[in-house]
Amino acid sequence: MSAETDKPPFYQVQWQGKSAYLLGSIHIGRADFYPLPTQIETALSKAQGLVVEVDMNKADSNALLQQYGRADKTKGLDWQSRDKQTVESMTPYCAATANVCQSIQSFAPWLQATQLNLMRYNNLGYSTDYGVDMQLMARHAALPVYQLETAESQFQLLASFDSQAQWTMVREAISTSDADLLSLITAWRSGNETELDNIMQEQMGGEDDTEMLEKILWRRNHVMADGIIKLMGSTDVASPLFVVVGAGHVVGDKSVVQLLERAGAKVSACWKQTCQ
Repeated sequence: MSAETDKPPFYQVQWQGKSAYLLGSIHIGRADFYPLPTQIETALSKAQGLVVEVDMNKADSNALLQQYGRADKTKGLDWQSRDKQTVESMTPYCAATANVCQSIQSFAPWLQATQLNLMRYNNLGYSTDYGVDMQLMARHAALPVYQLETAESQFQLLASFDSQAQWTMVREAISTSDADLLSLITAWRSGNETELDNIMQEQMGGEDDTEMLEKILWRRNHVMADGIIKLMGSTDVASPLFVVVGAGHVVGDKSVVQLLERAGAKVSACWKQTCQ
């Protein structure tokens, strides 16, 4: 079960007489993350609905992978089109893990990067089966589920990066150290929001290249904050809601938390203030 010291980013949102809980999550995990800390489990037991980034049960994953996840020669997104830097980075990696590289060759580079990341986390003992959103949907299957985005919008977004950006994602997935991969989990479990924000910014190119930050985090934060307000304002949606989105979306000065406050909601950090 979760450790006494586990304090992942967790908030209560109050808006126009309605309330919601907001948990910053990670999409991979381990059995010992659960049950989550008592305060979070208590909030979950009161929830009248679960709000996630995307409800994959509503998506046709195979069709989306066909449309957005395939290597594409015309766009320089196939194995033969890799730039020199990527070939240099991948050659020693693929020599050691030939079967992995073989299994991802037909994918678009953004999807190769995703798969490589997951495989690396698997080797460190973490799995998407224990990702927070997956676990909550499985364990609270009786609750209505609302999504803030669609699977298609996420696939479309990742596929929209040019070949240079996508091959950079692949190189990052290979070159990031195990220590850096684990630091994300440590920062999440301990609720170190400054560290989480720094890791997210670094993973997405840092301040020198904000295209990825802008597209993957900041713009989507607006979509998520607007979606939460809309759900809380709906007469068809019972309160309180339990909202779970990636931790990168709830930290930093352009976060969902900041946007909700700007929209007039009262947001309390539950580890520092009392949340009902």
